[in-house]
Amino acid sequence: MTTVVNTPEKEYKLSELIEYYEVCNRAEGKSPKTISWYSANLKSLHNYVKSRQLPYSLDTIYTKLLREYVLYLMRRTRYSGHPYTPAKIELLSSATIHGHVRTLRAFFNWLVEEGLAQNNPAKDLKTPKVSRKVVSTLSDEEIGAILNTFSTSPSHARNQTLFMILLDTGLRIGEIVNLKMDDVHTDEGYLKVMGKGKKERIVPIGNNAQRVLQRYLFRFRPKPNNPVTNNVFLSTSSQPLTENSMKLMFTRLRKRSGVYRLHAHLCRHTFATRFLINGGDVFSLQQILGHSTLEMVRHYVNLASSHIAIQHQKFSPLDRLNLKK
Repeated sequence: MTTVVNTPEKEYKLSELIEYYEVCNRAEGKSPKTISWYSANLKSLHNYVKSRQLPYSLDTIYTKLLREYVLYLMRRTRYSGHPYTPAKIELLSSATIHGHVRTLRAFFNWLVEEGLAQNNPAKDLKTPKVSRKVVSTLSDEEIGAILNTFSTSPSHARNQTLFMILLDTGLRIGEIVNLKMDDVHTDEGYLKVMGKGKKERIVPIGNNAQRVLQRYLFRFRPKPNNPVTNNVFLSTSSQPLTENSMKLMFTRLRKRSGVYRLHAHLCRHTFATRFLINGGDVFSLQQILGHSTLEMVRHYVNLASSHIAIQHQKFSPLDRLNLKK
């Protein structure tokens, strides 16, 4: 069964509209990751509509149906129906469902703007509340345990450099693997980073991270197979490092260090929280992290406040006096 859209000129299959939406997103310069995310979410909707064996007309996709779809997502487990990854016991997170709803709003709004649909059934669709959990950042002991896993081999020297830069700058995985040689300015103490939305920014880098980066570049970075390759971080086969390679590196680090909650984004959380605890201001942090608004930075402020409260419990002057009534 194929779901279609009815317009005065032509009937369009839902799958055709999803493909056309992807083309328009590419033409607008959206990142491949964003485009892939939209397409995967819309394919999920398409599969749900097919499973309901509804009539071909998209007129049957109304707000009530989309709300039922959201309820379906709330009962769905992680990786359910994934071609490669086995399904998990855990349900989809509220943040994932929130992303699906945002996709529906954007897609149906685009259909109306393009004249491919007369109304937007997702316009009044409410997004579920996203639970905000306090992230426990890496402790000094955990950072030490991770650093102790590295040897002096070329691949370990590269991985140590990657870990230390992530921890010292708060870069995203995609930003560090795409870092180019021309972007490294260790003499001036900064990196030039291309972030989300193709927005370039300056990110400071500390002395220790500079030192390991210079050591990697001078002693361990292999000569690229392709002369035009300008990436800072290369694989053992002299190819540009990929995001999947980074994820595999962190999987191995978890096992070797015993820090089983470690993942690349935890380095970003740790950097942001410690930056604020050590006296950094939220506006500088916003620029360093590449956030367009202060909304996400406020989350790190809460993390820092929670950490300071815990530290106060440990070192409260009155509590340490063991005063009695």
